Amino acid sequence: MTVYAIILTGGRSRRFGGVHKPGISVGGQSTVSRILESIRDLDDGAEVWVAGPMDGLSEAEREGVCEVREEPAFSGPLAGIAAAVAAIPSAATSAMSEVAGSAIQSAAASATPQADVTLVLAGDMPMITTGHLGELIRTCRATGRPAAGTDDRGKTQFLCAAWPTELLRARLADIGDPTDGAVKLLFVGLEPAVVDVDPNVLSDFDTAAELDEIRARLE
Repeated sequence: MTVYAIILTGGRSRRFGGVHKPGISVGGQSTVSRILESIRDLDDGAEVWVAGPMDGLSEAEREGVCEVREEPAFSGPLAGIAAAVAAIPSAATSAMSEVAGSAIQSAAASATPQADVTLVLAGDMPMITTGHLGELIRTCRATGRPAAGTDDRGKTQFLCAAWPTELLRARLADIGDPTDGAVKLLFVGLEPAVVDVDPNVLSDFDTAAELDEIRARLE
């Protein structure tokens, strides 16, 4: 079944001086291009949405992805996720009413190994690997739950996760208006399946010093 991927690039990058972080070069390649490459190496047929500007992607790369924007602009990653999911074709529209609301847990339990999966990825994580994305997808399909790893602080990294697509759609429907909402709202009442991963893979950057650390690791 289909793998979808959402790359979130719509932030203001305030803590990074307003510079568009997904477009920053890391190891001779833009951060967003590195993320896209990991997705393509995993599944060349994955359907990819960039929620926000596509700065940092080449013309050839842009031809293979769809661009969406959250409304209103800069209304947060949850709004970006909602905009992308709204653009993803629903393979089970009639089933959505059954999995919404109090039936969310049932939806998770009924997921099959062939279920459509959606990756939700921050656009400032240049060390994401194909191997980790594959493990997220396998775990998501095996458990019927969102799958994620933990970062260097031991916290679940909500913005590098794999979701059963219709479960993600149902969670967004329950939340309603996503404007300025926290991504962790998607996980309320759900226990994510935790995937073992080197925390360095989940490194993001908000400062020049953090970017320098990532570049040093890659070297």
